[in-house]
Amino acid sequence: MAEFFKRTQTLALLIAGIGTSLGGLYTIAPQWALAQLNQLPYIVSDTIFIQHWGFLVLMMGCSFLIAIFRNDWIIPVFWVALIEKLFFVSLVISHSSEPFINGFWLSMAMDSVICLYIAGYLLSARQSKTKTRQ
Repeated sequence: MAEFFKRTQTLALLIAGIGTSLGGLYTIAPQWALAQLNQLPYIVSDTIFIQHWGFLVLMMGCSFLIAIFRNDWIIPVFWVALIEKLFFVSLVISHSSEPFINGFWLSMAMDSVICLYIAGYLLSARQSKTKTRQ
């Protein structure tokens, strides 16, 4: 299993980085992003929250991309991403009966796949570390 994650980590970081960085669209074009990506009306008073959220997600995506070149970043970035993305997934699931949630299913699916990969990677890294100590 460790060999699989070693072979795929660069591609996984690249795909997760690009996919997650797309949240930056909420920072530069909040009105367009809400309408096109989430099928939600744009409410001017929410702009600061939308742009802030978009920037935070963009930074998470950039962290994935930096980790491609900085191996010492991978484990910390994966832990932060796992917590952040699992929280987003839980929010979508807990609000699944609300009509506004329809525009979030695709992002939740992407984050779920990323979480599965990260969980497997972290478990594999932990098992490899334990074997090395023995």
